[in-house]
Amino acid sequence: MMRRANQSYHRVLASSRLIAIISVIVPYIAIILSISRAPWFNIWMNALSDLGNMKHLSSAPIFNSGLAIGGYLLGLASILSRGIKLVDKILLCIAGIMLILIGVLNESYGIIHFMVSVAFFLSIIAYLTAYGYVYISMPAFIIAVFDVFIWALHFSIYYPPGAAIPELISSISFIPFFLKEALTSNV
Repeated sequence: MMRRANQSYHRVLASSRLIAIISVIVPYIAIILSISRAPWFNIWMNALSDLGNMKHLSSAPIFNSGLAIGGYLLGLASILSRGIKLVDKILLCIAGIMLILIGVLNESYGIIHFMVSVAFFLSIIAYLTAYGYVYISMPAFIIAVFDVFIWALHFSIYYPPGAAIPELISSISFIPFFLKEALTSNV
């Protein structure tokens, strides 16, 4: 009986690790594929969400479904992982839900899309801050401050004019910390 429980535990652990890795890969594959199908897209002038606007049928389904699937997997990996602290699980689940909503309530939805996008990036900054506090990690704090800085530049002086670069930097910034937690097994 104990052996079966131990095997089940190791299967769940292996699955949660795999889901964590896939959760960060899927959205970026969708972004790359969407960009490849959108010759009009300019990383300096556009937001990534422009790829998900339903008027762009060559890129929107790929972009939106990739974000929604990635968000679902991010939340699932966070819940299943035994290495992620509770406060981080909550913030990562919020980020996952917001990522799903960015895909579902795509840019065609206007202000609602903008609000869930802002909530997603704020949840990443909150996660980095919480991670920095829980693990006494100066790099996490510095990256959280840097994320705030790049968004402040974008919103105050429109540098860069499009949001794609701040979106990419901010969304990539949490990945090493998330994977470090998700790939750790605390019994």
